[in-house]
Amino acid sequence: MSAKLWNIVLLFVLLTLFYVKAGERLEKAKNMALEYAKENFKDVEIVDVVKIPQSYEEKLSKDFNKVECKSKGKSSIYLYLDCTYLKDGEIVATIPITFRISATTKYTIVKNQKVSIVYLNKNIKIQMLGVALENGKEGDYIKVKNISTGKELVGKVISNDTVLIEASRE
Repeated sequence: MSAKLWNIVLLFVLLTLFYVKAGERLEKAKNMALEYAKENFKDVEIVDVVKIPQSYEEKLSKDFNKVECKSKGKSSIYLYLDCTYLKDGEIVATIPITFRISATTKYTIVKNQKVSIVYLNKNIKIQMLGVALENGKEGDYIKVKNISTGKELVGKVISNDTVLIEASRE
């Protein structure tokens, strides 16, 4: 009888450890996906992870050290991603994850904001003051107006107050 009891206790302990590890991996998966989404989907403000389907939680049976996500689309309040979890370059699992996003788009520069315009032509760098004529986020090309000349230019948003004009884009 005590051998049976011992086996039951051992089985219970092993199952508990398995589920604790699975819970830790799930939390790690959520955190890694959240960080990846915040870093790579800057056009929206990510609020939190809404859902990882329960049926996919079991796929995280192994540990992982990297995540890569691809967009499956978005609505006004959700961003849908397929996240692939990797361990030393090998795929552990691919899981669909839903993120809650802010209803407003996060722009780096807003229309009518004063900006620094940086003109770059080989070895020449000129900095001037301007006004943004459009909203834009980092990496977007927007129209800006040079305050001193009144000339409209198209440049790339490189920070929250700087637009880069490359010589070939003038």
